[in-house]
Amino acid sequence: MTNAFHLTWVGVAGCLLCLGCGPSLGRPLDPGKPIVIQILSGGSPIDEGLIDLSGAGGGAKITSNGEANFEHVPFGAYKVVVHPPMDLSNVAPLDNSDQLPVAKKAQSSLIPRKFQSEQTTPLQIEVTEGDADRFEFDLKK
Repeated sequence: MTNAFHLTWVGVAGCLLCLGCGPSLGRPLDPGKPIVIQILSGGSPIDEGLIDLSGAGGGAKITSNGEANFEHVPFGAYKVVVHPPMDLSNVAPLDNSDQLPVAKKAQSSLIPRKFQSEQTTPLQIEVTEGDADRFEFDLKK
């Protein structure tokens, strides 16, 4: 794999991770607060992946202790979508730069498919001024 190809995919992945992650510059923040969401599987932390909140909730990376830290989430109700980690080693290298990359067979994930889509996830939170700022979900319960 060439360095240019690798750097291009790293740049694309970085942009995808940052979309919706923070407030727009020059726009005042809607009322909200920082929150933490912890994701477990059978009582053990899931130590990698991404969490997206529906609507304008944003997204955050899951840390090694299973937590995703959101700096500012506007007050409201959100569906919680949990994505497996992005694995760029699954992308087959190109012989011809005019072709699109082809994904190899995906590795299995600790995150069941129903949690990976806004349409099917049963996980929901309500962020309000006086309530908890910490949420925990066990995907095996």
